[in-house]
Amino acid sequence: MRMLIVLFVFLGALYLVAPSFVPEDSPFRSYLPERSLNLGLDLQGGIHVILGVDVQRAVELELDQLAAQLSLQLEAEGIRGFELRRSQQFSDDLILRFASARGLENHLDAVRRSIREDFYTVLTQPIQRSERELSVSLEQARRAEIIEQSLEQAREILRNRVDEFGVAEPIIQIEGQDRILVQLPGVQDPDRAIQLIGQTALLEYKLVDDDFSRSELEEISDRYRQEVGIISSFTRDQLDQLNALAQESLPEGRIISFERVVDRRGGDTRLVPYLLHDEVALTGGAVENARVMTDATTNQPVISLRLTAPGAQIFEEITAANVGRRLAIVLDSAVISAPQIQGRIPAIARAAQITLGTGSRAEMMREARDLALVLRSGALPAPVEILENRTVGASLGQDSIEAGRVAGLLAAIFVLIFMAFYYRAFGVLADVVVALNLLMILGVMSLFQATLTLPGIAGIVLTIGICVDANVIIFERIREELRNEKRKIRTAIEAGYAAAHKAILDANITTAIAAAVLFNFGSGPIRGFAVTLMVGIICGYISAFWFSRWILEWFLEKRAVKRLWI
Repeated sequence: MRMLIVLFVFLGALYLVAPSFVPEDSPFRSYLPERSLNLGLDLQGGIHVILGVDVQRAVELELDQLAAQLSLQLEAEGIRGFELRRSQQFSDDLILRFASARGLENHLDAVRRSIREDFYTVLTQPIQRSERELSVSLEQARRAEIIEQSLEQAREILRNRVDEFGVAEPIIQIEGQDRILVQLPGVQDPDRAIQLIGQTALLEYKLVDDDFSRSELEEISDRYRQEVGIISSFTRDQLDQLNALAQESLPEGRIISFERVVDRRGGDTRLVPYLLHDEVALTGGAVENARVMTDATTNQPVISLRLTAPGAQIFEEITAANVGRRLAIVLDSAVISAPQIQGRIPAIARAAQITLGTGSRAEMMREARDLALVLRSGALPAPVEILENRTVGASLGQDSIEAGRVAGLLAAIFVLIFMAFYYRAFGVLADVVVALNLLMILGVMSLFQATLTLPGIAGIVLTIGICVDANVIIFERIREELRNEKRKIRTAIEAGYAAAHKAILDANITTAIAAAVLFNFGSGPIRGFAVTLMVGIICGYISAFWFSRWILEWFLEKRAVKRLWI
């Protein structure tokens, strides 16, 4: 019965490992499981990206939300005749400007009391800048908390996107104060993966200022576009530079953005300028779900959004108060569309829609799917910039595989030869157990689709040594028992295994603790080493102590052995 268990484990591990070594075009692949051993970035190639997170933008978005909340609070207390907005000079300040000096004087105490009672953990007490203005700063503790939360949120959102993209065992971790490392092994379409990763998906709804002269807006935008290098496309930095230059020519609290319009005939792209309210009416945080649908009128793909209950309520208030005006849908600072609000959209509907630009249906469908993916997984809390992008080629991965394979084979061969030479028949038994241990490790990793990296191969080589060491302890204890001439062979074997068990168990437990610490506090390659070490310790203990004993007892039952060569 015990030998049947050993045989079952051997065949099961062989079945699980086989897909990793049988070619894809082999006819036997249809009989094998789909899961195989995943290779890490250093073994099979992939992409290595370092993203820079604009944490200051996350702070600015928080200030915009605080400004909206404080305005509602002050209005609820009967304070009128003021304007509250983010400071253009000081990045962490809000400016509260009254229509007159008397208005400030009359309401100063009420403003201070409201901030002290309702915003004391996030805003400092107001400071009077002029006879009509107060400034309120963001608390430094709250600022640090926003930055930390932004990085954590960005990491989780990137992980959700990568999971939907179908990458196995990615590495996504925070580095420093404003950077995130992303490694995606085995990516077949690196350009699309980088586009999905780098896309902020910062969805904002902003009102369009149609009162400003259209011709004057085009004149202002054309005047500064060439200066900042905006031709047929633009970045957020270029847009910020343009608005900084055009600030004196625009009404206060207004910014310029563009919609990319593609000519279906010629394929040329032109930028249509929009003058938007800088204040964000609704953000992508109000989006609960996003999916691609087909518009019944145009037969073109559109993105249907399901809003959260609070988001739907805000959307209803916006549409009710701005009937007849246009509401721009802004994604990553670019205008996607700017439909006119025909009437109030009830909150009970909890729905909104994004209509894409022009292009072929196939291109629009792919764009819609990718955009729905990033919106569904969540918008990044702040814009990101790709600081470093490296594609690890297949040749580098193959070199690493060959180096690891040679190192593993040499280590295994030398160990097997030494064990067979020094312990003779028992050494051959140890060699069989080590081979079974290696097969079990690869089988378990294939079953759970763990990722094998170059440090992981080092961990496997180390576990081979640990397994051999366990066999050495057992054999030496059996030798000691056999020196007592009164001991029978079977009794000596049982006593040897029993005496060695505690030492083997203690050594494996201490090594497992070290592996657990490496896994919890390490990252990247260190974790890969810890995983293989942990799996190897468990498989090594089972094979060295239980399987070797069962094989030895089965052999003694089949043959009448009068003397052991050990």
